[in-house]
Amino acid sequence: MSWSKIFTLGGSDFVSMDFYKNNLGWATGETGEIWKYTDEVTTSIKNDKVINNYSLSQNYPNPFNPSTTIKYSIPKQNYVSLKIYDVLGNEVTTLVNEEKPAGKYEVSFNASGLSSGVYFYRIVSGSYTATKKLLLMK
Repeated sequence: MSWSKIFTLGGSDFVSMDFYKNNLGWATGETGEIWKYTDEVTTSIKNDKVINNYSLSQNYPNPFNPSTTIKYSIPKQNYVSLKIYDVLGNEVTTLVNEEKPAGKYEVSFNASGLSSGVYFYRIVSGSYTATKKLLLMK
């Protein structure tokens, strides 16, 4: 059992503390940090908000040359696969292929070795799957 800092903007003085079970408690600090007391796996909290849904955002910029950013979020710890495919459905690269805690994420994709054209990126996490289109213009 331990205290672990989940999110912080600064200081560390506790402002409030709540326990929901014997092994799960939350504390907030004076400048926005959040602490979790648990003997379970720590979950992530970003920007003081709990992530409630899976999401895959449109890459930015789009069109891009040669790099772009892809954002996604997952509401609970889960395995995440994020891959890039060409228009024929061939896998071009794997950007993420690992277990991730709940939270919001950003991944950079550098396509300097690829030719101009339409590509797709697909996320799979638990039962969630989403695909979006990106356009590389050189």
